[in-house]
Amino acid sequence: MQSGQTKNGVGMTVAACLWLGLFPLMQFGTYSSITKDKWTCMLILTAVTAACFFADMLCRRLSKPRLLPLVTGAALIAWMTVSSLACPYPNNPWWLGAGRREGLATQLCYLGVFFMFLFSRVRRGPVLVCAGAGLCGFAAVVLLQRTGGNPLGLYPKGYSFENAPHFQGTIGNIDMCSGYLLILCGLFFPALVDQVRALFRTFRKTAAPAVPAQDPGAVPAGRPARTRLLRLLCILALLFLLAACVWLFITMDVRTGLLTLAVLIGWTFVRFLPKKFRVPVLILLIAAVLAFAWYYPGQNSTLYELHEVLHGRARYTFGSGRVGTWIYCAKLLSEGEHLLLGTGPDTFVLRFNNFLNKYFDEHPDAERLKYYYDNPHNDYLALLLNCGIPAVLLFLVLMLGGCFGREVWRDAVLCYGIQLLLSFSICMIAPMFWAVLGIAWSKRSREPSLPAS
Repeated sequence: MQSGQTKNGVGMTVAACLWLGLFPLMQFGTYSSITKDKWTCMLILTAVTAACFFADMLCRRLSKPRLLPLVTGAALIAWMTVSSLACPYPNNPWWLGAGRREGLATQLCYLGVFFMFLFSRVRRGPVLVCAGAGLCGFAAVVLLQRTGGNPLGLYPKGYSFENAPHFQGTIGNIDMCSGYLLILCGLFFPALVDQVRALFRTFRKTAAPAVPAQDPGAVPAGRPARTRLLRLLCILALLFLLAACVWLFITMDVRTGLLTLAVLIGWTFVRFLPKKFRVPVLILLIAAVLAFAWYYPGQNSTLYELHEVLHGRARYTFGSGRVGTWIYCAKLLSEGEHLLLGTGPDTFVLRFNNFLNKYFDEHPDAERLKYYYDNPHNDYLALLLNCGIPAVLLFLVLMLGGCFGREVWRDAVLCYGIQLLLSFSICMIAPMFWAVLGIAWSKRSREPSLPAS
């Protein structure tokens, strides 16, 4: 019979380490083509993942996948394909995409990564180490950029941190950086909770009566002390990594990142309660947050905008223009066209601009948008407009299932799912999410906690 450790797949563990540790740093050094370059990096790493998958398959280190995500993912691919074939625009803009290279080809790559990790047995420890190393590299690049440098060529010619702070980071834009950091927070925070709980367990065990030395199953006297020391070092390392994420959120002025961390901490607190108290406490927390936002107006902040929205005073400029875009998306949806199939993956920019041109011609006094968006900055809304209602429902099944999947991976899915309310899918970040989502849905394999005890 195999031990718990031998059930882990070496190949897919290496692939997970590459996605979460190396991929954010992979660049060709040219900002003008950063999306295209990152798309190429994604294809390369997907091919490496396929090689790792077949290696684990030959070594019999894969597991049988769960039926629900397998069927749901296949249905999502099929629906996106049908949506693409029904695209009303000429020259097949749905294949690579008309906006951000998020067409059907990219969606097939995403789902391919998801399916491969759905079969995987990934060991958490090495992935956390590689993700932590990647975060340290990311922070180092940010620090160099803030001193006026341009490592990896991420700033356009003539720009620097002084005149374009929103380009800081190794991903090219702070909206993308926040998605990456939230995925990492969703990995590091439950690992921290796990280590703190394990540390207390070791103290309780050592407080128990000692085992006679002649007992053949006795634990060596020095082992509990070494285990506690290793766990304490793990706790300090995870605290440092989480502090680095918080520092980046604050200095990049990414308020949604801090709000998402608050949601993660509250959700973790609820999960520690007895089951009969979880739902009532969760409802009370949500009610308390809404009541606070209702009565406290805030000042020129995200809280102020939420306060105004709850009171029916939404402005088109809220959310850096996102609210205005969402309002016009709602007007577009109210026409009732393409609700079932959409117009094809990543065709939002074509559909939305055609609608705006017609709408402003018919309503010359309508409020114009301050910013030009080729995506509504809400991925659920983008998926609805691009591929129709069934695609959104299938995606939500995968997302919600991942949020209740394997404990040490599901928080990353939750954090990224919240991020998608204000951001969008793009090849700079999305492949990492689909890898984590596949692992969160995969069957649990027994493995020792970090460090091994």
